[in-house]
Amino acid sequence: MNFRNIRLSRMAAKLAAVALAMGFATTADAREMRFSSWESAQGFLSSKILQAWIDEVNPQLSDGASFKLYPGAILGAPPAQQELVKKGVADVAMVGPTQTPGLFPLSTIVEVPFLAQNSANGTKILQTLLDDGLLGKEYEDFKVIGLFSTATFNPMTRSKPVELPSDLQGLRMRSASPFMSHLMTIGGGSGVAVPPPAVYESLERNVVDGALWTADAYNSFRLDEMAPNFTMVNFTASPLAILMNKRTYEGLSEADRAVIDSRSGKWFAEWVSKIVDDFDQEQLSLMEKNPKVNLIVPEGEKLDQWLKAYANAGQDWVDAQKEFGVDAAPALKRAQEVSSGK
Repeated sequence: MNFRNIRLSRMAAKLAAVALAMGFATTADAREMRFSSWESAQGFLSSKILQAWIDEVNPQLSDGASFKLYPGAILGAPPAQQELVKKGVADVAMVGPTQTPGLFPLSTIVEVPFLAQNSANGTKILQTLLDDGLLGKEYEDFKVIGLFSTATFNPMTRSKPVELPSDLQGLRMRSASPFMSHLMTIGGGSGVAVPPPAVYESLERNVVDGALWTADAYNSFRLDEMAPNFTMVNFTASPLAILMNKRTYEGLSEADRAVIDSRSGKWFAEWVSKIVDDFDQEQLSLMEKNPKVNLIVPEGEKLDQWLKAYANAGQDWVDAQKEFGVDAAPALKRAQEVSSGK
């Protein structure tokens, strides 16, 4: 080997080392890929969805290529998840679009009241908008494995039962996003930002009068002890995204990319929404059997009052996106069509 070839060989070795250090995979460098989650390993999303997806995909990948879950915000705080993926600190991450206002504004559409009746419905809305190009350039920097909706968020309260939207008057309600806080003001209440682990203590210390949250969170955080009233009205929902670093994805072998593609998009949407909805029904069944819980299910005229009170909330959501320079009206129109089965 002559001197020039030696120099080229050394240069190639250095470049490979740099690529590995930065977390970029190549077809010649199959490796363990980091999957970040802000939730604990025992949490529903981490254990029943993220780890389950890894267990589905890993056996199909080529030797040396695999995903490993890094739960409990080991790699970074919840709002930093999308940045971890962009920078290659994580190869894949679960991202909450509502946690970074302005970055994924159109994806928050499932927060519009009564648009998503369950995860299947909300997930279909998000997947359709993505396929139709109505989410703009929100995910142009990523390989999208899947978008999905949580189960519905509903009011749970400490002392005052909420049967009608007017019952929210004067209540301080834990809220997961600015728009959810806005929804509370429509009923005469107010939204308070409280991180999930602190909701129980906030109720106990009278910092909030209730919370807007899912049935699984209600049970897993033992909120029946602090907020016995749970109003099941399928009020709102929250979006989630599973995003992959583009360079990592493009550096994989064609066969490994095909495996990931086969477990992304519509396949992922149908798979994940069934898991979410089945679990939500299990949690509601537990609540029905729990003597501590006052489960309220508005029907008939009472439900009509909810629908009437929030009839203009869709336009409120469209107006809120103008702050980020986004025309959200086409996305809302299409989402309403999907929600109604069109």
